[in-house]
Amino acid sequence: MKYFIPEWDDRVDPGYDFILDRHSPQHNLDPFSDQYMWEIFGLENIPFDGVLVSRVKVEENRIKKRRIEELGIHKFLRLSSKIPILGDCGAFGYVNERVPRYDPIEILDYYQKLGFDIGVTVDHLVVPKYVKEKDFRMKITYENGLKAFYEWKKKYAEDFLLLCAVQGWDTQDYIRMIKNYQKHGVENFGIGGLARKPTTFITELIDRIAEEIKNSSKAPNQIHFFGIARIPLFPHFKKLEDLGVQVTFDSASFLRRAWLSAQNNYMTLEGKGYAAIRIPQIGKNSGLKGKKKLDNVHSLAELKLLEQECLQKMRLYDKGQCDIDSLLEALEKFDKATKQNKFSILREHYLKTLQDTPWKKCSCPICKEIGVEVIIFRGNNRNRRRGFHNTWVFYQIFKNPDRWFIRPSIRHKLPEIDLTSLNRGERVLVITSCTKEKIGYTSKVKAPAKNMYRGPLFRLVKEFCEINNFDYVIISAKYGLLFPDDIIEGYEKVLKTKKDVGAIRPIVEERLKKILDKYEKVVVIAGTNYLKVLENVINDKFYQVRGKGYGDICSKVKKALNTIITRKLHEFICF
Repeated sequence: MKYFIPEWDDRVDPGYDFILDRHSPQHNLDPFSDQYMWEIFGLENIPFDGVLVSRVKVEENRIKKRRIEELGIHKFLRLSSKIPILGDCGAFGYVNERVPRYDPIEILDYYQKLGFDIGVTVDHLVVPKYVKEKDFRMKITYENGLKAFYEWKKKYAEDFLLLCAVQGWDTQDYIRMIKNYQKHGVENFGIGGLARKPTTFITELIDRIAEEIKNSSKAPNQIHFFGIARIPLFPHFKKLEDLGVQVTFDSASFLRRAWLSAQNNYMTLEGKGYAAIRIPQIGKNSGLKGKKKLDNVHSLAELKLLEQECLQKMRLYDKGQCDIDSLLEALEKFDKATKQNKFSILREHYLKTLQDTPWKKCSCPICKEIGVEVIIFRGNNRNRRRGFHNTWVFYQIFKNPDRWFIRPSIRHKLPEIDLTSLNRGERVLVITSCTKEKIGYTSKVKAPAKNMYRGPLFRLVKEFCEINNFDYVIISAKYGLLFPDDIIEGYEKVLKTKKDVGAIRPIVEERLKKILDKYEKVVVIAGTNYLKVLENVINDKFYQVRGKGYGDICSKVKKALNTIITRKLHEFICF
């Protein structure tokens, strides 16, 4: 198996001054002189097997595009020819267009001229937003694939390997397209549209591909899976490799977790995720000047002093010369002054990070070089380096099968969401849990699920969803997954043990995977055991409402509900 890292201009200034927060003279002369991950680590220690470059990303920057055309892709990326570079179109960039923006034959010339080692045919994403066009998009993908394949065999087969793109709505669509390609002699495939699919969908697809190989005794040479790098998939990839298939995949999710995740910004080999300590920059180059209103009580100079106090105390704490309470007090004060309003949510996560000091125990080149700076959430040169660290950790796990079965805690620590940030009419699904309080506890009592449960949190969630026009479902210890109007009988079963979780998980997964594609966000408002039921379907759409306990979560939902009601009342009065 091989892991490819997407290239999205992820570079850092090797001479960056972390104390003064100042770029090097070389960077100021030429930002393209900043170094890629492979230059920071050294080619002998790079945490990937290849690089993916999407054409839409290349064409976003005219200077970059021109340099690649002049130098070729390997020289531009300053990568050894021993490291394969995979090129695709970047279908996400034209997903909203009627047809792909690239010609299926011209793309072959593009790959050859720029020196790609592997190229992918022009595809069109099959997504819920355009479900009515799914057959049309699959037809375009397949026809483009065949046109390119025949032209590649005639003119380009000696220059690069071609993967025929595969798209589908369900697993049967994917299998059908692969089999149809094989009738024409295609042996190498690139499977797209999986990044937002639940893990259960992907494992089902892989298992079906494996079954087809066993039944036909005809294995593809190579299959690349786009946009997925999930540790639970590794054993399934291994099944394909055991059948003679070269499996490759790509994802930047671990890199980007460093700055996009709410709490799990820093990964460890043990599967733990830690929150980076947020100390945003103040000054003319800061997003906190002009773009966000600052506390009127504090001048910019005063905010700068608070910022420097946090940085100094972080460094002193790292040396054992500052106590944790003093540091947390400084962080809280700075958070309030800058109106970030994140400290109350992040305090417990900060505490865990500072108590465990994971950066001190890591042997990766990033942590060894910059130490405590890696755990500070602040600007490109720290955040991307932390992303490089995460990629290194992921690669060590990937290359060590003994670690595949460690369930990383980050899988159960979803990004936290503020319910007031959701807008009425968004495509949101809320997943909540059943409650001990019901209108009855025997089979004599029958009612729709939305009326059966009487717990305070459930009633708040129900009202919150109804007033926002959000869909919601209920995880039931007895029934698995319920929709609000499902008629059920009263019962007393609760979700306590691993056995309880395992008993309902397949039912929950089966019902959820049929509807998840309809939503842009999935918000979980439920306890730990209920979250464990969802672990195989969790993807990047999922968020969680967390609190210090049941009462705290209730208060957060109630606060969001009151905010919406107040907003609607204000709109009514103004009208």
